[in-house]
Amino acid sequence: MIISRPSRDGDRHVLYITNLHLTNFRNYAEVDLPLERGLNLFVGENAQGKSNLLEAIYLLSTLRSSRASSDSDLVRRDVFDSEFPVARLQTEVQRAAGRLNLEVAVVGRSGESQRAGKRVRVNGLPKRTSDAVGELAAVLFTTLDIEVVAGPPILRRRYLDMMASQVDRGYLRAMQRYQRVLQQRNGLLKRIQARDAAPSELGFWNQELSHAGGIIMKGRADALGLLMPYACEQMGRLSDDVETINLTYKPALGDAVEDHLPIDEAEWTSRMLQALNDGRPREIGAGVTLFGPHRDDVEVLIDGLPAASFASRAQLRTAALSLRFAEAAYLQTCLGDEPVVLLDDVLSELDEQRRRGVLESFEIFQQVIVTTADPDRVRDVLTSATGRFVVTGGAIGRFEGE
Repeated sequence: MIISRPSRDGDRHVLYITNLHLTNFRNYAEVDLPLERGLNLFVGENAQGKSNLLEAIYLLSTLRSSRASSDSDLVRRDVFDSEFPVARLQTEVQRAAGRLNLEVAVVGRSGESQRAGKRVRVNGLPKRTSDAVGELAAVLFTTLDIEVVAGPPILRRRYLDMMASQVDRGYLRAMQRYQRVLQQRNGLLKRIQARDAAPSELGFWNQELSHAGGIIMKGRADALGLLMPYACEQMGRLSDDVETINLTYKPALGDAVEDHLPIDEAEWTSRMLQALNDGRPREIGAGVTLFGPHRDDVEVLIDGLPAASFASRAQLRTAALSLRFAEAAYLQTCLGDEPVVLLDDVLSELDEQRRRGVLESFEIFQQVIVTTADPDRVRDVLTSATGRFVVTGGAIGRFEGE
């Protein structure tokens, strides 16, 4: 593998969770969970809270839910309509730079909208969400990852965004700015279409959108460039060098991108501004912004053919695993510390060869957290786990099975 195995006796790559505390999060009323360095296994039937547990850890890392469409979904239903509807997530982390305490409070607002907001503390100090992202690096594998390879472009954009946001807070702030400007610009396009505004008003918003968009597109291109060697290596390892993968960034800039991608942020910004100016008639006719990173894609080829159209289910699953392991390598390269690796019921769906390849990778990371509904399918994991737990109805106890 590209990542060299870290020394367990050194502290250069140390990063692992020592304790996780949840209050009124999803189906957890309250849980205080000590976690072990190494491999932690959580066993339980479906719909008991295993995925919620990994979602909580990933939320502490990225400050975004891996599944919820709204933050209000994170607050336990039994308390959402109470006088003080709050979900609290708190974790203690050991890392090379010293111990870290992260706390996120999801504050629900009862009423018809059922909106919610987040408050974040790092080592007891209030922080903006954009300043707390990536303090705890994490990679989440799920059975739905196959859709990152073969599903709609929005999932591949999200994959790049979640990864890049953990290592570059400027990227995250640019994303937040871009979404606000995009909403304003789309509203203006609709008013121009209805002849309630003049096309000349687009000038300011084109500049603003292009500036934020240039940062995002440069970040995506750079991230994908670093990711590619890792993904190729992982694809070969998991398939015994039988299958190959290739990833190509496809920025949504129309004719403004020719045979080569821009080389710096200024050029990306200039190309996007050109695309918006050239595409003004089309966008006014459509009433929406047609160019920019919100419409980007990543082309995925397996053995030289488009993955979505030609790859088998096994190939897609291998590619999805390769992307997640490559993500872990990317985070370690950029941050210095290894990420915590989260696998949500992934192993039970793999054949023996691919499961063996994944298991071999466990030794590389300081902490891996695995969930399964079928412990018999992952007996090799059960015997090697340093921490073994059972999840039942939002309660977590020690797993005493063999």
